[in-house]
Amino acid sequence: MILAWEFFKRDAVTALSYRTSFLVQLLGNLLVLGVFYYVGRTIGAAEIPALKDYGGSYLAFLLIGIALTDCVGVSLTTFARQIREAQMTGALEATLMSPVSLSRILIYSSLWGYFFSAVRFVLYLVIGAVLYGVRMSDAHVTTASVLFLLVVLCFAGIGMAWAAVVLLIKRGEAVMTVAGYLVVLLSGVLFPTQVLPEWLQRLAELVPLTHALEGMRLALLQGQGFGPLAGTILTLCGFAVALLAGGLLAFNASVRATKKTGSLTEF
Repeated sequence: MILAWEFFKRDAVTALSYRTSFLVQLLGNLLVLGVFYYVGRTIGAAEIPALKDYGGSYLAFLLIGIALTDCVGVSLTTFARQIREAQMTGALEATLMSPVSLSRILIYSSLWGYFFSAVRFVLYLVIGAVLYGVRMSDAHVTTASVLFLLVVLCFAGIGMAWAAVVLLIKRGEAVMTVAGYLVVLLSGVLFPTQVLPEWLQRLAELVPLTHALEGMRLALLQGQGFGPLAGTILTLCGFAVALLAGGLLAFNASVRATKKTGSLTEF
């Protein structure tokens, strides 16, 4: 835990030292909310049957989708980005000489990113409620927090698996971009999954974010707690265990493979 805290403190100090960049990033989040506020207002008066279970507000539906997807983006990119930066700067070779495993270092180095993602998530919700009138007075905060953590764990496993691919092929940003678009399409970030063709709805069930968004919207907008959302939480727990285990296994296997071929530090 001490080592994890030191990594977190290091990254926090580095991020906060660039105050202009830090503030601009926060301002960007506010501008994104403004864009989607007017998108929501444009179609807000229309009655959308698929939104009935979430209170009927497309703006609220969209707000939670965008806020939670921000965390997914951190998971999908942070581990691979760390690997590429270490390869490009020559730091990876020194890291491998550390008594701490490379996978642990990657996880510790992602803590600040996840913390700031959680801050942005709360910021989205607070600004949405205060400035744009999104009603979340009945929100079940504890359940929403558990769902957020499970999303982090699920996509951290996917992110580790992608970092394993980056170790082997060095590049591949286009593949991850396409994967990100598929996640947004299938999981119901911008629109209810019910509007998708039936075969795509079945495919969407294989994406953890689909279940997380449904649970998060019901927890925050309808006040549903652990009882009604027990099935969703258990499903996400299953995803988290399988994806984390698979991601770590894939990453460690790629480290061993690249060590044998001598290509670990190549870029």
